Amino acid sequence: MNVVSLFAGCGGLDLGFERAGVNVIWANEYDTAIEATYRLNHPATMFSNADIRKLSASEIPDADGIIGGPPCQAWSEGGKSLGLEDERGKLFLDYIRIVKEKQPKFFVIENVPGILSPQHINTFKSFISQLESPGYKIKYKLLDAADFGVPQNRKRVIVVGIRNDITTSFEFPSPSISKHVTLRQSIGDLAQFQPKIVNSSISATADTSVCPYANHDTFDAPYDVKFMSRNRVRSWDEPSFTIQAQAKNEPLHPSAPKMLFVSPNKRAFAPNAVYRRLSIRECARIQSFPDDFKFIYNDIRDGYKMVGNAVPPLFAQAIACQIVDAFEASPKDNRNDITVLAVTVFPNKNNNTFIEFSQNSRDVEYYFGRSHSSRSDFADIVNNMKYFAPIINGKITTIYNITSVCIKSRLELPHDISNSISPHDKRLVLSLSLFKQLIQPLYINNLSRGWSYRVLNI
Repeated sequence: MNVVSLFAGCGGLDLGFERAGVNVIWANEYDTAIEATYRLNHPATMFSNADIRKLSASEIPDADGIIGGPPCQAWSEGGKSLGLEDERGKLFLDYIRIVKEKQPKFFVIENVPGILSPQHINTFKSFISQLESPGYKIKYKLLDAADFGVPQNRKRVIVVGIRNDITTSFEFPSPSISKHVTLRQSIGDLAQFQPKIVNSSISATADTSVCPYANHDTFDAPYDVKFMSRNRVRSWDEPSFTIQAQAKNEPLHPSAPKMLFVSPNKRAFAPNAVYRRLSIRECARIQSFPDDFKFIYNDIRDGYKMVGNAVPPLFAQAIACQIVDAFEASPKDNRNDITVLAVTVFPNKNNNTFIEFSQNSRDVEYYFGRSHSSRSDFADIVNNMKYFAPIINGKITTIYNITSVCIKSRLELPHDISNSISPHDKRLVLSLSLFKQLIQPLYINNLSRGWSYRVLNI
């Protein structure tokens, strides 16, 4: 399945679709400050920086679907909320124009909750009507990314349209976890590294002298009256506030106490406490970007803007999987839908991304490597999964029950594996038992970044 991406930003929505096995063949983003980051992290995607208002349908490759999030500032309740009186609001009409001209099998739109507010609901309904007119059945829903493993409260409107001539039905995903992922689970391991304090310009965005992870840079600037009007600190054991696109408005690090109440529209910092904004890498973690997704910027504010405007990849993946499943659905029979954690298995046992170890003929333990999958938040997500499927050479042939999940240190691992691992490393361990051997293998494409969860009909 191929898609093109409009208003791509740094590619959070695109990464989610890629993880679901979808090819993002072409992307458009007009902001020149973002281009280098998109190209670095999506090298296989053709990139266009053309002004979408001047872009004709003939310049866009044919694809099964169109995905994208038209600019949200015109609809956001946190801004002036001018709707179509804002030039950025009118860009929604260009998305509609391209859908009408290209007639893809489906499209996906992401936007802020404010577009459903009483002030804008009639405009939104007019958009839906314009998208229905060329022959699409449309569903939309307000979802919270926190329900899909993203460690922040982030509500967004998702619109999905499927062409009328296609006999399939799309259903929005149900929450994938029973308990929200917390800041401690998401960024707790970064607390040992002091971020680089930056005012505006920064010369080395990939500098790892302070922290082994790129982009651990934090914006240092005064806090304005609007920022000080309410508490901006969430505790370690809560999900984050919504990650913002403006550096000055980013949530504060959970190591500080919550801000003190002064009056209904005024808060103050606790005496003798140290407050700082979340770093760009911390924001990226909270947005569910993997640590190998690097952001390039000369002005730190551009880095925050890229991260904050993105659709969290894990949230995007949940939507994308439902799209894929809708188009791959077969006639109803006696099979059941099950949600499966799917992980790419690399043949090299020294590969840092994944290590496989067979315990005996009945039980199997899988040891995940040093990537983001070894963090405790991943263990929390996996704890809510019942089934596991290794993807070997691009296909799934066996599905396992997940009997237990834990994190083990180097010394607890088998000797032939632990010799190649640093004493400080930890591994996520799944204990498994055989659930089903598939008669026909399931072929999975474009899962190069490691893992995803999918709904399989077996």
